[in-house]
Amino acid sequence: MPFMEKNGFRLYYEDTGGDGPAVLFLHGAGGNHLSWWQQVPVFAEAYRCVTADQRGFGQSPDVAGGPGPAALASDAIALLDHLGITRAALVTQSMGGWTAAGAVTQAPKRFWAIVMANTVGNLSNPEIAALRQQLAAASPPRPPILWHAALGPTFRKAQPALSFLYAQIAGLNVPLPADFRDQLGRLTTPAEQYAATHVPTLFLTSDEDGLIWPELSEKVHRHVPGSRLVRVEAAGHSTYFERPDVWNREVAAFLEAHRPS
Repeated sequence: MPFMEKNGFRLYYEDTGGDGPAVLFLHGAGGNHLSWWQQVPVFAEAYRCVTADQRGFGQSPDVAGGPGPAALASDAIALLDHLGITRAALVTQSMGGWTAAGAVTQAPKRFWAIVMANTVGNLSNPEIAALRQQLAAASPPRPPILWHAALGPTFRKAQPALSFLYAQIAGLNVPLPADFRDQLGRLTTPAEQYAATHVPTLFLTSDEDGLIWPELSEKVHRHVPGSRLVRVEAAGHSTYFERPDVWNREVAAFLEAHRPS
């Protein structure tokens, strides 16, 4: 089975190979490499698609006393090195955006495009932080089971079988440390620092996302000059899973527009 080893940590990944430009898919905190089952068969026709279980998820448990979320960005860069990939696009959802923001600001020349789907990667500045606090204060409490908040009500009502599949995929992960969310929340990247990398970025949001609100994605988009914003209707925090037809079309068009020659 394919693993990358780094300082005693083993990261599980899958690689379609192929001659196209590389795309690394980075899942959210409710997922793992299996989350992209509706994307890889589509994008593998034109790209070398790599999926991975990020540190602490799926088949990539963190080492005892390990760095946790603080290592997500360096793990992604190490995986590209391990695979001999000089440049890649990062396609992310939710927590994956944290990985992307950290990786791009560490090594901007390694990336030819970034997709921030239902995430802003915790890009922040005082204006963004104030809006985040305002939106959080006006939102209902999050349900105790993470995946319940990760799917929009339209999808949960219309697709009970696929909602069950989503929960089963999430259930393959070991329980997260109690302070995982706090650790992740402390990993902020100044929006201006990210914007200065000039890596083409798509922010994709949806109208039923109650975790990374569409208003927040719109605000961050305005602080990243040159970025693109797409808002999808009738979808929650996991648009890639709920509306794969729309998601795949929008992401494919964005990647094609910035595809390396």
